Amino acid sequence: MSPGGHEPHPETGGDTDPLSAVHAHLEAFNAGDVERVVATFREDALFVAGDQVVVGHRALRAMFADAFAAPVEAQLTLNHVVVSGATAACELTETLEVEGSTHSLDVAAFYTAQRGQLVRVKVYRDLSDPQ
Repeated sequence: MSPGGHEPHPETGGDTDPLSAVHAHLEAFNAGDVERVVATFREDALFVAGDQVVVGHRALRAMFADAFAAPVEAQLTLNHVVVSGATAACELTETLEVEGSTHSLDVAAFYTAQRGQLVRVKVYRDLSDPQ
């Protein structure tokens, strides 16, 4: 066992506790701190949301800087999580503040971590009309 009490994962070569990486990422995201968000990812990390595919720190920095500069303020709340090996499957709520209006989106995200950093994130948002 590794010092953190988790078995090493053969596919990722590191500790299999992705939940601490997820929590660090969500805290940085909710603080709107681009550099802290980027630091939660490994240098060659892959981030996929819808048709958007982003690879590496430089592209991640640009994506999050654009997102945090937008007139929309977003907060993520972790509702449920299932951890299997190096991956955390998360059900989240994304709360968006837009010009004084609040909107919520259901989000499913799969976070894979290696040695305490995210190596792959795949995000699915429910964009259906809530009528």
